[in-house]
Amino acid sequence: MTQARGQQVADKIVEAADKLFYRQGYNATGINQIVEEAGVAKASLYQHFDSKTDLLVGTIELNHQGWYQRLKAHLDAVDNPKEKLLAIFDYHIGRQTIREHGGCPFIKANDEAGVSEPRVLEQIQKVKQQSREIISQLVAASGHKKLLSDEALAELIYLSIEGGTAAASVFKNTADLEAAKQIIKKLI
Repeated sequence: MTQARGQQVADKIVEAADKLFYRQGYNATGINQIVEEAGVAKASLYQHFDSKTDLLVGTIELNHQGWYQRLKAHLDAVDNPKEKLLAIFDYHIGRQTIREHGGCPFIKANDEAGVSEPRVLEQIQKVKQQSREIISQLVAASGHKKLLSDEALAELIYLSIEGGTAAASVFKNTADLEAAKQIIKKLI
């Protein structure tokens, strides 16, 4: 098997696992179901991933890359620094709509495996820390009203997005994310 072909197989496996883990959960998804969804042999799965945990880490990495690329493209399309802060909310509102209000894939993975699998927790913490850093950079560049310090505003935005995303999963709508955006709009 060529290296390119091997990577295609690994990608199919990760993409299938990602869909299943997000839709029905990590613990409820079996290896046989992933193999069937990916259309590969079980031996192929184990050729690329030593364990189900390795596969979960692969899905987290895939989601992290996609999240960052999509968010960066979304923010690059906005020129005004204050509007970039609001665009973060628009990005998350759009993602929740696409994901049918299923919540954050990283939080879902953390809930099921973050406590028992340190590698999973470490990967999720990297994603969330990067999110905080992006928000902090945008706040610093925004020229906001200074009703709050940069640090306090960045933390408020981060927590509003996290809470709004969790609420989208519970209430199956983006109303809380939209409300949080309006509150932040008044502060910037």
